Amino acid sequence: MTTRTIASVGAVMLAVGVIARMGYASIGGAYLLAASAIGWWYSRACLKHVQYIRDFERTRGFLGDSIRLKVSIENRKPLPVMALTCADEVPDKDGVGSLPLAPYYKTGRAILKNDIYAGSFQRVEREFKLDCVSRGVFRFGPVSLRATDPMGMEETKVVVDTVDTLVVYPRLLRVAGLDLLRRDPSGGIPERGWINPDPMQIVGIRPYYPGTPLNQVAWKATAKSASLKAKMTLPGFHSQVMVALNLNTGQHVWDGIDKNSLESAVCICASVCNELLARGIPFGFASNFPGKKARRHLFMAPGLSNGHFRAILEYLATVFMPWGRFSETLAELASKMPVSTEVVAVMPNPSLDDWVQLQRLQSRGHRISAIVLRVSPEHGDFCRSMPVYRPSAPVDWRVGEVIRLERLVPERASVSV
Repeated sequence: MTTRTIASVGAVMLAVGVIARMGYASIGGAYLLAASAIGWWYSRACLKHVQYIRDFERTRGFLGDSIRLKVSIENRKPLPVMALTCADEVPDKDGVGSLPLAPYYKTGRAILKNDIYAGSFQRVEREFKLDCVSRGVFRFGPVSLRATDPMGMEETKVVVDTVDTLVVYPRLLRVAGLDLLRRDPSGGIPERGWINPDPMQIVGIRPYYPGTPLNQVAWKATAKSASLKAKMTLPGFHSQVMVALNLNTGQHVWDGIDKNSLESAVCICASVCNELLARGIPFGFASNFPGKKARRHLFMAPGLSNGHFRAILEYLATVFMPWGRFSETLAELASKMPVSTEVVAVMPNPSLDDWVQLQRLQSRGHRISAIVLRVSPEHGDFCRSMPVYRPSAPVDWRVGEVIRLERLVPERASVSV
């Protein structure tokens, strides 16, 4: 029964008791009116100044990690909350495992339920362990708070729109068998990705960018133009790599997405970028996935920093389907990068157009390497014209430690893993 019903019954009893001069009916009606008033007031006031806080051990993790989640419910008022139910909307077990979840009507979502008593100015904390069983960007929230008055007459509900995000990156494995060494024109192998340019060979003037050393500032040009200018030196040999990821797992659109092939390709791509960062080789990233400004192809210029690698991992955590042809991505890549750039193409199931575009890049002077999961028998001739690698065993993108690559020969190109 609700407070309105009890108040109506109490008012009738009080009126009958007064008219019929029945003291017990009048007292009972007054009690019911008082109880309904207290229940109505309590239901309106009990959820005020109640905070629901999620505290993640860290908001970024890799596939296979375990992250601690601490949930805090704090009652910041003298009035206690007798029966508080917190229904937090979280990803289902396919996103985060080992949580005691209740089913929910939304696809891919579940409910993390907590029933507590929060006393006056009391803070209740509960800890959970999140198992990162799938990569992606997972949203926690909103949370629904329900409370009932001590007499069980009135229930109130408040939805708190506090949303937290957990980003799970693909697992990083050690890459063995991939030749990434580049030689400079003099025949040596640079330990890091470049040779410093000669500061005495000035070839022009460029605008000043923050971080440019003071000895490279063009002071005369700065005085003439009234704006900071920097010297443009003759660039030396610069070894850089573009990692291109193909998200097409089938030959045709209607083939759908093979999750295991997609996850294996994403894991290989992330692991290759990590290997380049460890070797000190500048690397960029391209894919047939929408980038900024809703373009059909993503392109990130080469860089060499932890922040640059983290930005690539952010994209790899969100890719799930292609938005264009990979051959178009390679064509756009050719128009943006110099011929000294090496291209490492990660392709689960390359098409004929992809191979043709790679050959065009090779004819322009780019050094090409391809990592595939399977190759059609009629494409075996391409393995003779460029280095093509394939995992010697299926990629364990969940709990694996190493990716062992073997170079394909035309006779073995039709075998897939």
